[in-house]
Amino acid sequence: MTHTKAQVQFAKRSRAYAKSSALSNKDNLKRIIELTAPSGTDHLLDVATGTGFLAFEFANHVSCVTGIDFTGEMLAIANQYKADNDIENVVFESADVESLPFGDGSFDLVSCRFALHHFLHPEKAISEIARVLKHDGKVVISDITSPEDIAKSEYQNEMEQIRDPSHVKHYRPSEIVQMLTDRDFEILHFDNWPADFAFDEWVLMSGPGVESIKRIRDMMKNAMKNNLTDQDIRLNDAGDIWFTYNTKIIVARNG
Repeated sequence: MTHTKAQVQFAKRSRAYAKSSALSNKDNLKRIIELTAPSGTDHLLDVATGTGFLAFEFANHVSCVTGIDFTGEMLAIANQYKADNDIENVVFESADVESLPFGDGSFDLVSCRFALHHFLHPEKAISEIARVLKHDGKVVISDITSPEDIAKSEYQNEMEQIRDPSHVKHYRPSEIVQMLTDRDFEILHFDNWPADFAFDEWVLMSGPGVESIKRIRDMMKNAMKNNLTDQDIRLNDAGDIWFTYNTKIIVARNG
């Protein structure tokens, strides 16, 4: 197994992700906290933490946070923010969610935000999350999903793979639920969180070439005309493309 594509992509685009208006959305972060309902004594693991948006939000509500990622450039930004803001209850480590360097039952909570679609083997990642969680511990997964309709799901994923070579799959909601229940998780909350994106900001986050951007733009217009993705693709008054990601926040208890 290799994570080269993801590491290269996130290393190149780490500063773009750190400035993303969607990733830094405070309402979304607060909703995740609200649904997870952490305790002030909890130890939380934030997998694929990136530049630490969710890790830092959780740090206000738990005893301590461990954030892991395998992209050093992302962790460097997170550690700089930590130092600049004198945050003492968060630590960051380089690690892979498919092989976590922690003992069984090490954490009360595990979080994963906007990352599942990059995992090469999501079932293995969820098994590792279950292993390091305490019995009755909770996991919260927030991610972009694709439609249950197979053709629409495939169309959405085709656009994503052109935009971002590290993209694996936007899973259908039922697929994520199945992955969790197969590992004996009990679903506690299943929340919809529509996320609006401007096409230009979205496409530039991943930095594809000019020809790829043109191809994706044409696919977006085709999807808008023929409702190929259920993403409410539309033009604003200036003629710019906007669309809505169908994201889910899923909280589950470890069985």
